[in-house]
Formats: sequence, C-alpha cells, structure tokens
Amino acid sequence: MAVVWVFDIWVIETTERFGGISVLGTGLLGLWYDEELKPEENPVEDHNNWYKIGVEPGRIGELRAYIQKAASTFGQKCIYFERAGEADFLQQLDSLPE
Repeated sequence: MAVVWVFDIWVIETTERFGGISVLGTGLLGLWYDEELKPEENPVEDHNNWYKIGVEPGRIGELRAYIQKAASTFGQKCIYFERAGEADFLQQLDSLPE
C-alpha cells in the first residue's frame, strides 16, 4: 500500500480547487529572521517546498486565504506568498491579530 503524505493530498486538493499547480522544488533550504526570537537564535533554518498556482485575478483573495490555511495545516508561522513580483508573508489564519 502506498503512503500518501499530507503534501501530496494538499497538491491534489489545490489542483482540484484552482485548476492546476506546478511543483517547482521540494526540500529546499531557506533561512529567515524571526523578530520574536533572540538574536542568537537567528537565522531560522527552514526546509520548504515551492509551488506555482495560476489563478484568475478575481480569485487572488481566495488563494491568499487558502495559503493562510495551509500555514496552519503545515505548522508554519507564515508562508512566503509572491504575486507578480511582490511578496508577502502570510500568517496562519488563527494567529492574525483581531
């Protein structure tokens, strides 16, 4: 029996929801600075996957919310979100200030 990983399920669900996804890389090493940590605890090492999802302009908000939910699913403090050369760090939906 094949093992299905949560990332595989997410890729399939994303494809069904938005019509397609490209996996550009997996297991990539990144570093980032967390301002909430002490300086000596930075930088934070982060292993990540890189995806490209094409959506219609009217669905950008839906995609942003979906990615924020993915941050919670994958236990990430935030997820790097890039659109048309502009980047944001999307926090988990449950960690946003009210």
